[in-house]
Amino acid sequence: MVSRLTWSIFLLPTNNGGMAMLAKSRARFFAWALVGCLGVLAGPARAAFNETKADYSRQFSQHQMFWTAASGTPGQYPKSSPLNSGSWTTVAANNLPGWTQGFFPGLLWLMYDSTRDPVWRTRADTWTTPLAVQQNNTTTHDMGFKFFTSYGNAYRLTGNSAYQSVLVTAARSLATRYNPTVGIIDCCDWNSQWDVPMVTDTMMNLELLFWAARNGGDASMNDKALSHARKTMTDMVRPDGSTWHVVDYSGTGSIRSKGSFQGCTKCADQTKATWARGHAWAMYGFTMAYRYTTDPQMLATAQKVTDFYLNNLPADFIPNWDFHPQAPKEKDSSAAAVAASAMLELSTYVKDPAIAQRYRNAAYATLDTLSSPAYLVMGTSNSPGVIKGGVAFYEKGEDINASLIYTDYYFTEALHRYKLQAAGGWVASISFGPSVQSLGTANTGVQVVEFDVTPLTKPVDAVIGYADTSTNIASYNDLPMTIRLNRDGYFDVRRGGAFEALARVDYDPTKSYHVRMRADLPGKTYSVWITPPGGAPVLVADRFAFRTGAPLIDDLGKVALKSAIFDNEIRVLNHTVKPEAATAQGAPTVQPAPKARTPRPEKRP
Repeated sequence: MVSRLTWSIFLLPTNNGGMAMLAKSRARFFAWALVGCLGVLAGPARAAFNETKADYSRQFSQHQMFWTAASGTPGQYPKSSPLNSGSWTTVAANNLPGWTQGFFPGLLWLMYDSTRDPVWRTRADTWTTPLAVQQNNTTTHDMGFKFFTSYGNAYRLTGNSAYQSVLVTAARSLATRYNPTVGIIDCCDWNSQWDVPMVTDTMMNLELLFWAARNGGDASMNDKALSHARKTMTDMVRPDGSTWHVVDYSGTGSIRSKGSFQGCTKCADQTKATWARGHAWAMYGFTMAYRYTTDPQMLATAQKVTDFYLNNLPADFIPNWDFHPQAPKEKDSSAAAVAASAMLELSTYVKDPAIAQRYRNAAYATLDTLSSPAYLVMGTSNSPGVIKGGVAFYEKGEDINASLIYTDYYFTEALHRYKLQAAGGWVASISFGPSVQSLGTANTGVQVVEFDVTPLTKPVDAVIGYADTSTNIASYNDLPMTIRLNRDGYFDVRRGGAFEALARVDYDPTKSYHVRMRADLPGKTYSVWITPPGGAPVLVADRFAFRTGAPLIDDLGKVALKSAIFDNEIRVLNHTVKPEAATAQGAPTVQPAPKARTPRPEKRP
C-alpha cells in the first residue's frame, strides 16, 4: 500500500503515452502546487475561470484518483472522507442499497478520457468489473448512478460489448421498478412509511433507460423513462421552479404526500423547502431527458428549475444545503458540482444566446469557486478527495463539510464538459434537433465543403449529413448527402440506398481527418476525399447519387452532426462551404483506390 502521509505520487503523461511516476514528499508537492499553479487560483483578484484553471484542477483530480486507486481495494468503493480524516469510507460492490459505487470507476474512466493513457484504462477496468454483481439488482432505483457512470463510460471509451451487455441487463433490472398505474419508477423499498415513492434523484437514473432503449434494450424503456420525467415535472416542480424531494403515491396513483426527506424537514412551511442537491439532480435530469427526447417540455422544465437555482444563489455560487430561508447555514459543494455540469450542457440547447450565456457564466463562476482554496482540497486538507465542503445528509449529521465521491465525479465531469466546449467547433448530438447547424441560403450550384473531423469516443456511429435550408431534419432520411464514421471503424458515404466506400480509410479516436466534399446540387451527385493524419487525400466517393427518397436540395443550407450511441462522438472544426468557382483547388491528387467495397445496407430505419 502506498503511504499517502509519506509520499505523493503525481502522474504526468510522457511522450510515449505512458505515465511517469514522480515520487515527491507531500510537503514538496504541495509547496510546488501552491507556488506554481495554485497562484493563478488564489489572491485578492482571481481571474475568471479559464483553461489554465481547468487543466490544473483536472491534473489535481488525476493525482487524487491515482492515490485512491493505489491505496484502495477494488470492490471496496470510496464514498466519503470527513474533513481531515485522511481516508475514504467505503461501500462494498455487493451492497445492494448503496448508490455511490459507480462514481470512483467513473472518475477513472474520465481520467482515461482526458489522457488516453492505457494505465488509466487498466485501472478503470479493474475497478469497474466488480460491479457486475449488481446488474440484476431490482431493489433500488439507483442503477443509473451505479452503472452509467462506470459501465457507461467504459463502453463509451472502449466499445467492449461486454460492458454494453451489463448496461442493458442493469437497465432491465431498473425497468422492473416501473409502476404502470402511477407512471413512475418506484424509488425504493426501505421506507415503510412510503407506498409508491418518487424522488428527484431518480431523474439521474433515467439515462440508463433512455440509453438502453436505443442500444439493445426494449424500446419501452424510453417510454417508462419519459413517463417518469413528466410525472416529476407535473408533481414535483413547483410553480416558482423550486422542487419537492419526495412525492408519495397510493397504489391507485393518487398523491398521498409531498415532502423533503433529505432537505429541511424541520423548517416551517415545507413549500419553501428545496433540498439543494436534489434540485441539482432535477436540473441535470431534465437537461439529460431533453438530450434523448428533444421533448420541449423537458427543456422548458430544465430552464425553469435552473432559473430558480440561479435566482437563489449566494455571491460565490455555492448553495446552502437547502434553499429554505430558515435552513441552518451549511454550503453544499456537491449540489454546486452537479449544477455546474448540468448548466454547461443546458447552455448548448437553449436558443436564446443571452440565456445560454447566463448558464455558461454561472457554470464558470461555480467551477471557479470550486477550484479555489475554499473548496479544492489541494494544500488545505489531507482528504483523499478533490473537493471538500459537501453535505450528504444534514439532518442526520452524515458527512457534513466532507469530500464526497460524487462531488468529485460531477466536478471532474464539468471540467471535461468545459474543455469540450472550449475546444470550439461542433460536436455530434444523439438527437436530431440539437445536431443541426445552419449554413446559410446562398450555397447553390456546385459547392466545395471542407472540414476537419475528430472521433472522440470508441465506438463511433456518427454522420455528417447535409440538407436544404427548407428541410426539417428529423431523421437520417432527410439527409441527401451523408458522410459516416461507421461502427466498423472506417469512413463510408451514402450512395442511393446504401453506404459504400471506394477505398477504406480507418479512423482512430482523438486523431483528426480532413474531409473535402464536392457537392453538385444540379447534378444530384457528390464526391468525398478523406485525408488521414500525415497522409494524402483518399477518394472514398466519386459522384455518388444522393440518398434515395431524400427531400430535394436546392441549396446547401443545413448540416447535421448526429451520433447514434453516445453524445459527442465526433467533433467538426474549420467547416467551410464555398462555390467551386471560388476555390483555386481542383480535385485533390488521390491515392489509388483499392477494389470497391460491397455496398453496406442501411441499418437504421
